[in-house]
Amino acid sequence: MIIVFQPTGKTQQATAGETLSEVASKAAVTINADCAGQGTCGKCKIKVLSGDTGLQDDTEKKLLSKEELEAGIRLACRVKVQNDMTVQVLSATGHMGRKKDMARLPEGFVPDLIKGGQGEPKEYYGLAFDIGTTTVVGMLWDLRNADPVGAVARTNPQSTYGADVISRIMFCGREEGNLGKMQQLITDCFNDIVREFEEEYAIDPKTIKKVTAVGNTTMSHLLLGVDPQSLALAPFSPGFTGPVTKKAKELNLIIDENAQVNVLPNIAGHVGSDIVAVLLSSGLSSMEGANLAIDIGTNGEIVLANSGKVLACSTAAGPAFEGACIQHGMRAATGAIEGVKIQDGEVILSVIGDEKPVGICGSGLIDCVAELLKAGIITEKGKLLSREEAEEAGLPDSLSKRLLGGESGKIFILYADEEGHEIYITQKDIREVQLAKGAIRAGVQIMMQELGLEDSHLNNVFLAGAFGNYIKKESALTIGLLPAVSRDKVISIGNAAGAGACMALLSKSSLEEANRLAEEVNHIELAEHPDFQKVYLQAMYF
Repeated sequence: MIIVFQPTGKTQQATAGETLSEVASKAAVTINADCAGQGTCGKCKIKVLSGDTGLQDDTEKKLLSKEELEAGIRLACRVKVQNDMTVQVLSATGHMGRKKDMARLPEGFVPDLIKGGQGEPKEYYGLAFDIGTTTVVGMLWDLRNADPVGAVARTNPQSTYGADVISRIMFCGREEGNLGKMQQLITDCFNDIVREFEEEYAIDPKTIKKVTAVGNTTMSHLLLGVDPQSLALAPFSPGFTGPVTKKAKELNLIIDENAQVNVLPNIAGHVGSDIVAVLLSSGLSSMEGANLAIDIGTNGEIVLANSGKVLACSTAAGPAFEGACIQHGMRAATGAIEGVKIQDGEVILSVIGDEKPVGICGSGLIDCVAELLKAGIITEKGKLLSREEAEEAGLPDSLSKRLLGGESGKIFILYADEEGHEIYITQKDIREVQLAKGAIRAGVQIMMQELGLEDSHLNNVFLAGAFGNYIKKESALTIGLLPAVSRDKVISIGNAAGAGACMALLSKSSLEEANRLAEEVNHIELAEHPDFQKVYLQAMYF
């Protein structure tokens, strides 16, 4: 049986009884699957264009609207293949809605140059990969002159098996062969990025002679095919920490088969080489005074440096800021609400691509909660007011009328069109934000406590990761995601992990420095800290 996935036109051979999610994974077609195919998130929406799918089950009837069911929309994790089918993927694909720029290298960085000469190739390229739980970014460099060529981003195809690392670790242990499947997904993603560079810049993949890769500890394990199951259980011991070097052919990459692939060292079970790369590019450990860097993502990795001492931790922030576990959440793609402002009783939305809104991404979610807090629609404990409570509090009618009670409990309508399509925030969504921001804030608090620091002692709070470029500082401070510092101390440093990966690619001394930095960091295991639960509960308040 043949399954055709639109709009890409990709086809895949399938066997009877496989779910469309499983077939999509084999075809390298990315379908949102925040719940790892457990049938609880309702995000893996597809539209059946042809073929028999059988009857909808109770899960679909619960998670999809009547209009969606009538329009032929199904959940890919619930539809089992019975015959040839053509389906349209409605959830976010592997293409990003925001442009991915090359990582910014620090001033004063001196790369190694490949001197042209007899026997040296005319073309000599290198690739730096930043493997995020949600997004994979590849950055191509001309190693002859250290000139940047371009950057390509893809949704991490492993997200088919869960939005967070624990879901993917559990999948690896479910049956034999799953670890190999996860490794192939990420190496196939690397190869897809290489092919895009080939098409875009007319570069022969065989002229790519060198690769560096960074990521959280789980991503590094999956890339190398190392069993990550020990990372899911205390004491969260990694299968390896030190740097690893492979040849491209060992990972089935389509570049020069003898190209060297350097995977930077991890620090601990959930503090990976991406944080090592952040330290490398930011120079945090050599700065004067106390300085903090936060990579706001599913893992919420944090590093704090003060007078030569460096602490790092990972917080189980979860994927809420990536749009997962949120009723109308999505990744930062075209149609995502990326900004929210309440002004004079009106809700003003910013949408990626200036298109009709189809969901809300992390930056929009943080904005939304911050604006609702300032408007008095959410309390400091996270309670969303009812319409009656809003009216009693004297809130404008234009806002109170957006408060409704629905199947998801209390909701606040952000957008509604003439056809009845709505995008809203639920009470549960607000709780997810509290859990995520509370985890990050508690991690910061515990590390500062370990070094005897207060918020006022911080010279800088650096926001690493692409997400840090898009969230509004004011909103992050308003909801208590960040320490209580002045706005001018909050500095976005972009894809600092990617920048560190590029430095290690371009300079042997930077690669050696990364190895040294990894050994200097003191890891704090939050789950074992006696004060964590108390601090976490307090940090969930706004």
